[in-house]
Amino acid sequence: MDAYRLCIALLTCVLLTQAAHAQSFMECSNIEADSDRLDCYDAAAAAMRRSLEKPQVGSSEQRREQRNVEVAAIVFGEEAAPEIVEEVPEQITFVIKDVLYTQRRETIYVAEDGRLFKKASDTQIKIKPGERVVIEDGFFGSIFLVTEKGVRIKVKER
Repeated sequence: MDAYRLCIALLTCVLLTQAAHAQSFMECSNIEADSDRLDCYDAAAAAMRRSLEKPQVGSSEQRREQRNVEVAAIVFGEEAAPEIVEEVPEQITFVIKDVLYTQRRETIYVAEDGRLFKKASDTQIKIKPGERVVIEDGFFGSIFLVTEKGVRIKVKER
């Protein structure tokens, strides 16, 4: 009888450890038992913490890309991570075709593809027609136009 209980205990431990070592948060959400699901989330969070605390090697862009891959693998699982990371768009670069001014002295930048960007910052620095700019995202949905010289102006797309 004791051997039977020992086999059941070992089998239960093996099944619980497999459930607790699921590789992603998405897999953890499918676990029914509360304590097992919590163990799974704790293991996934520990894996994420280890990946974030790795020593920094390479350029900042390479480190950022590697960290995105690791976090996507932890959150969405190993299979879905490459697809999700590939969906991240590259930097949007274009040339300012024209600079317009409204009657209220507001500055509007016209991109080569016809998009309009209204200057939202109070800086006196201006972007001239013909300059190449990159769109950078800021906090809370803000947008910045950044020139090759490093001039950064907050804008709103019209």
